Amino acid sequence: MVVVNNLTTLRVDNNFIKKTAEMVLFGEKKSNQDISLVLVSSDKMQALNQQYRRKNKPTDVLTFPELDIVICPKVVKENAQAAQTTFKDELARVVIHGVLHWLDYDHEIGEKEAEAMSNKEAKYFKKNQ
Repeated sequence: MVVVNNLTTLRVDNNFIKKTAEMVLFGEKKSNQDISLVLVSSDKMQALNQQYRRKNKPTDVLTFPELDIVICPKVVKENAQAAQTTFKDELARVVIHGVLHWLDYDHEIGEKEAEAMSNKEAKYFKKNQ
């Protein structure tokens, strides 16, 4: 089961987030998993990023395996504008990235792993269009 909890004042399509996460879980044969996606403010995300990654700035997504995927819609929106893409496309990218991390994919441990995760992201992003 996928649960989305929006703790921000921004209006976000929770159903889109849920369907995107479910698509990845199904594709990875993990559709029996319970997963929670929490949307937080940039201040909360900055605090989490500082606490867990020692980076004193907000980020778009943090994944806590076996717990939650935390997303900051404000940063997602800023990144979409910078990349000249839509908020919906950037949100899909972030959800896919977060779910793959939640499933223990890690692009930060080596080139081979980064390539595998990138290929999965591209596959699911294309399916989501």
